[in-house]
Amino acid sequence: MANELGGTTRPVPEVLSILPLRGTVLFPEAVLPLAAGREASVHLIEDAVRGDRVIGVFGQRDAAVEDPQERDLHRVGTVATIHKVLKQPDGTVRLVVQGMSRIRIVEVLQQKPFLRARVEVLADVPAEKGDLEAEALVRNVNTLFRQVVELSPFLPDELAGAVETVAEPGRVADVVSSALPSLSTELRQEL
Repeated sequence: MANELGGTTRPVPEVLSILPLRGTVLFPEAVLPLAAGREASVHLIEDAVRGDRVIGVFGQRDAAVEDPQERDLHRVGTVATIHKVLKQPDGTVRLVVQGMSRIRIVEVLQQKPFLRARVEVLADVPAEKGDLEAEALVRNVNTLFRQVVELSPFLPDELAGAVETVAEPGRVADVVSSALPSLSTELRQEL
């Protein structure tokens, strides 16, 4: 059975090129600008753009590691679509990616010129219909998040309204987690 991207009928490839991220976490549905300078990362992005533009992004355990291998990556990451790529004069690449679904590394298949791995989609567990506790928690998160947005000079007011339109508890957690600038990378990865 094919895994699917973000509830669409587009299947998640069983094998993905893996882009290690330093000090950041990409959540499903979030859009994130990234910069890539390592030779392996630039090759991976060029290869992905020639193909279907779908990659796996995984946070590094230690951002100081220059040539991350399997042991240096968190096991849970996000399948992402590359929307835009800009090659810089210094050889680095700027890109915009959008997270689709949470994934887990099952097995690393290739180390060079960049990591490739067999992955599996980690499906969100939907709240049961009529789960009053889950509904109350979502309402509380929405209320608290609205207050955070109102008090924060860095978060746009529209963000609170965007969260209120999300019904699934897991999606609410993803949107809020990706928007809060004060969350540490470790906590984001745990979420």
